[in-house]
Parts: sequence; C-alpha cells; structure tokens
Amino acid sequence: MAQSPPANRGTYAKSSETRSLILDAAIVAFAESGLEGASTRAIAAAAGVNQPLLNYHFGSKDALYLECAQAILDRFADGMAAATAPAVAFLAQGQGDRATAHDLLRQLMDALVETLVMGEEAALWAGFVAREMNAPGDAFALLYERLWQPGTELTAQLIRAARGSDPGSEEARLDALLLIANMIAFTSGRRVSQAIMGWNEIGAEQVAAVRRSITRQVDALVADTSREN
Repeated sequence: MAQSPPANRGTYAKSSETRSLILDAAIVAFAESGLEGASTRAIAAAAGVNQPLLNYHFGSKDALYLECAQAILDRFADGMAAATAPAVAFLAQGQGDRATAHDLLRQLMDALVETLVMGEEAALWAGFVAREMNAPGDAFALLYERLWQPGTELTAQLIRAARGSDPGSEEARLDALLLIANMIAFTSGRRVSQAIMGWNEIGAEQVAAVRRSITRQVDALVADTSREN
C-alpha cells in the first residue's frame, strides 16, 4: 500500500520560506541601520509576518543578526563551490603544476566576480558585511573565520603555487588580500564605481569588463616572481 506523504511536509516548506523572508528583510535592515538601530517590528513588517512569528523562528534580535551572517556565508559558499572545490583539492596534493594553479586562480577570481559583481544578492550583503568590517560586532568572528581568512588564504596559496614560490610567503597573502579587495568597488562601492565608469547598470557587458581586468591582474601577479625568488 502506498504511503501518504508526511503531514508536516507542507508546514516545513512554509516555515523554511518564512525564515528566508525574515532573513532577507533583516539583512537589509541591519545593513541600513546596524544591530542597535534596526527594529524587529520593522523587520517583521518588511517580511510580511508578525513579530511573534519572528521571535518564534529566531528568539531574539541578536540571534537573528548572527543568523543573517550565517545565511550570507551559506549563500556565498553555494555561489563559489564550483571554483573552490577543485582549488582545495589541487592544493591538498602539495606543490603541483604552476600552469594548473594559475588556471585555478583565474577560475576562482571569475567565480568571485560572478558572485559579488553580477549577483544582485551581493548588493544586499555588502552593507551588512561592511558594517562588521568597520565596526566589528557579534558577527565579526564568524565572518572572519569562515569567509575572510580562509578565502584570502586559499587565494594566497594559489598565487604561491602558480609562482612556484615559498609556501610560507607573506607577500603572496598581501597580494591575495589586495586582489580580493578590488571586489569592494562593486559591492559596498557599487554606486561610486558605476558613476566613475559611466555605467547605468552592471550587466553582462560590464561584468565581462571587470573579469578581463581581474584576469590581467592575476596574470601580472603570477608573472611577478622577482620579489619572492
């Protein structure tokens, strides 16, 4: 006899959708007003739910804030997974082929451009993340440990491998940090960058131009081995 679907499946899906709506509204509110300035009542209204339902899902404003940081991390990881996994696997094998490392570095930066420059969600994340960078709060450690530090170190290791340089080189880490920092121009600095470039929007053509520029920088970094040899 065929089994009936679980009775709570629809309830679970609805609950998950409600959480996502609240998180999306909260990320925007926290980006605009910070933890102290944002109101859970306003967040609930923006999400189209009542405040008791927000409290049911998240318990407190502090807990909601941390859940927003976790949601940003999860969504970012999903967008970067296809480029991150082969890079991690390559580096786990030890110092390998320089050309392969160079190609993987290009792919990683391409994915970063795709996620941060082209992705509309990144514009919502930017304000939240920028606040934690400028005025570290409860989410700083989470973002540092799961995003900033490992992302920079992965990029630095690929730079070292592509150069065939010292695995412990501090200079490669600095180069990685500055390379990734270029993306800030199109996240928290998006409006300024568009005005400077005279772009009314950032569509496929503009993303392609950014990608070409980042690729040139990657190629220059990999070619510049004189400082570390």
